[in-house]
Amino acid sequence: MNAETSVEPTLRLAEPVATGSGRWVLDPEVLTRNHIVGFGAMSDHSRPFFMIRSGLLHHATAMHQRVFAVTSAQAGNGKTHIATNLAATLSRIHPTILLELDLHQPSLGQRLGLPTDTPGIDDYLSGEAAWEDTAIQIEGFDLTVHRVRLARVNAGSLLASAALADILKRLRSNSNGPICIVDTPPALIGDDLVLIARGIDGVLLVAEEARSRKRDIIDVANALNPTPIVGTILNNSIALQSRSNSYGYYYQDDREGHSTGAPLANL
Repeated sequence: MNAETSVEPTLRLAEPVATGSGRWVLDPEVLTRNHIVGFGAMSDHSRPFFMIRSGLLHHATAMHQRVFAVTSAQAGNGKTHIATNLAATLSRIHPTILLELDLHQPSLGQRLGLPTDTPGIDDYLSGEAAWEDTAIQIEGFDLTVHRVRLARVNAGSLLASAALADILKRLRSNSNGPICIVDTPPALIGDDLVLIARGIDGVLLVAEEARSRKRDIIDVANALNPTPIVGTILNNSIALQSRSNSYGYYYQDDREGHSTGAPLANL
């Protein structure tokens, strides 16, 4: 067993924090510092995530789908921020799993203030832990988080493993089960997303205005084929720069194969 796939003997299962339920209590100061707004009350900052939640729930119900990746062409477009807040808002009304599969540069645990000494999804993929042991249930919300514990240099082999294919198949086949939001690596950095895409139902693609190139978006769509891009999210819209945060959300109807042409939400 090599160093990058080993599990230290100090690993333990998540223990209760401030409750006896075995659920993890999120620290509001950590959430505020990391701009995680989906667990709080409706506000100007969180409203777009409630809007995209409605669109995704409608799509998931109509298409009988359960597993959706959130990605971007390049790093720094806000994919993890959007995936985390979307999962938070979803978990208020529907069972939700937030699955981190960016094994090169994981950040979900830090953003949510999660424990660092419990098994992660990387340990499951390497055969060092059971799937159930990597689950961290969030107190007060119907949300289960599977975060990466340690960055892995062998990310490609882990993402190509039968372990990942098996768990994604189980999640997709449960039509009455939770919706799973997957935070992935950027699409055009290596082939990690291609390995993930073959096991999911669809992709939400994050683009940043004035930064994401049209050619890159086309390249992402071609690389993902036949996995559909079910929605696109325009982040930091210049057209909406008079507001403090700017998002534009657009959905594509898989059944017809064309964009609705209307934004679900702008902030």
